[in-house]
Amino acid sequence: MPKEPKASKASKPIKPKKITAIAMPKRPGTSWNMFFREHMERVKASGKPVVPTVEGAVAAELWKNLGADEKQAYQDRYRANFEAFKQETKDRLEEMTPAEYKLENQRRAQLRESGKKGLPSLKDPNAPKRPLSNFFLYAKDLRESGKYAHLNLKEQSQAFAENWKNLAEPEKTRYTDKNRIAMEAYKIEKAAYDAQATA
Repeated sequence: MPKEPKASKASKPIKPKKITAIAMPKRPGTSWNMFFREHMERVKASGKPVVPTVEGAVAAELWKNLGADEKQAYQDRYRANFEAFKQETKDRLEEMTPAEYKLENQRRAQLRESGKKGLPSLKDPNAPKRPLSNFFLYAKDLRESGKYAHLNLKEQSQAFAENWKNLAEPEKTRYTDKNRIAMEAYKIEKAAYDAQATA
């Protein structure tokens, strides 16, 4: 009986190349994580053999019996660490290049395709912002005028839409022209930004 031909390399599905994650600040451990880490360091320093499962139970009991003030001290440290982490993350996002954003978002897309959840794409705070449409430019002017401050957001939106519908054509054209000029500038900025992302 003739042998079946071996599958060629070309017929095998090609796995996408794994993209390395960019360096980002590390999220701090919780107050419990800090306490447990300190407990483990004390055990190691004592020269006693370390059995993580045993020490986990011991630390959990010690944590449970910790005084409110002592626990609060750990929670305060965690809050301070978390605030520092948020600021470091913000600073890191602002200093990242368009190319780094593109690469990181490709990596995140790959992970989402493989089933990873809760991993949104990063938004570059330095990326050019798409300008407001003619209607939203008009609505912004109305909102800033203060005439509609007494209305809630839904009522304001309805009033703006009604006013826009009844606006004289020359006034509408003025906002359309403002949008067109802003859009032209945006396209130039976006092209320059996209060029940096592929550099």
